[in-house]
Amino acid sequence: MRFETSIALRYLAASRRRAHVALIATISIVGLAVGVAALVVSLALLSGFQDRIRRQMAERTAHLTVSPERGVLLPDPEAARRALAALPGVRSIVPILEGRGWASDVDGTSTYPVRFRTRAGGGSGEAAAPDDASLARPLASRLRVAEDGLVRLTSSRTRLSPVGPIPVSAVLRVAQIRRSSAFENTAEIEVSEETARILTGVPAGAHSLEAMLDDPERAEAAARQLAAKLPAGYRVATWRERNAPLAFALRLEKVVIFVTVALVIVVAALNIVSNIALTVVEKKRDLGVLTAMGAAPGSLLRIYLTLGAIIGSLGTAAGVALGVGISAAADRFHLVPLPADVYMLTHVPFAIHPGEVAACAAFALATAVAAAVLPARAASRLAPGEAIRLSR
Repeated sequence: MRFETSIALRYLAASRRRAHVALIATISIVGLAVGVAALVVSLALLSGFQDRIRRQMAERTAHLTVSPERGVLLPDPEAARRALAALPGVRSIVPILEGRGWASDVDGTSTYPVRFRTRAGGGSGEAAAPDDASLARPLASRLRVAEDGLVRLTSSRTRLSPVGPIPVSAVLRVAQIRRSSAFENTAEIEVSEETARILTGVPAGAHSLEAMLDDPERAEAAARQLAAKLPAGYRVATWRERNAPLAFALRLEKVVIFVTVALVIVVAALNIVSNIALTVVEKKRDLGVLTAMGAAPGSLLRIYLTLGAIIGSLGTAAGVALGVGISAAADRFHLVPLPADVYMLTHVPFAIHPGEVAACAAFALATAVAAAVLPARAASRLAPGEAIRLSR
């Protein structure tokens, strides 16, 4: 053990015999521990929600989307389908047809503009019945329809009849009322491929193709392989690219939370400054003696930097243990319940990421050492004679 570390430990142990020094040291450690725990719990809370959002994005968003670079329809949908099917890990491929129209109850008392598209069968590739439809819960509430009820979907396309052009419409059975959230960019009504072709007037082809993969994390690699196989005129997008604005917002939110809560650690570090400054004042005679015995100014600097590192390590370790314990217990025992009909969750989720915990610990320890620099430099510049004279 270096003598600087030995002296720093002796100073920390000796401070217990002086009530005011011990109190400031305890406040420094407790304040830092509380700041670290608050930061760990805040990031665990945010990570819990964000992990749920990313998981649902991967489950409800097509992992690969092939769309035309120009125009509305794919140039050769069968060639694109064969290229998609040749990729490893492709679970399902669904042709997508989209359009706009109006939804109403069968009596026509309530009518709302909507966007409809092909129903993907929840990513399983299962075909929906021709007259089945899946409605978003807000639209179902406005139309006052329940499951197994009937809705009329009228397309913006018209067809000629003996009395002139009339809109194309279809009466559909509500097979499912799904809960939509802010991160979903889905249509209000999802219908079968047969119904979508009738409403859009597209007898063959597709506006795009959507594929689900066994492993969503392979979407980028699969997109590169697919882009190399397809000729010009196609655009390939992954689920991450389609949700890029939301992903950026989630990252920005975590950075803002980290910076905001980390201010508590900075405030706690001010107690470390006062604690070490008080130790320097009380140990001036020791500084003079050490300098007279040949201790270099750098050694005196390292003594108080080590003292700050020890205080920071104690506070950081206690804060990490407290924060991880609170987060794990809150997630394990569902200590923070939520109304499921509002938040789509029964409790507040907490997710502990080792990288984030390590970042919190590193920031707290670096802040504690940085707080000790100013009083440590003052101690290293004190002359031996002046130190002994001022300590009388």
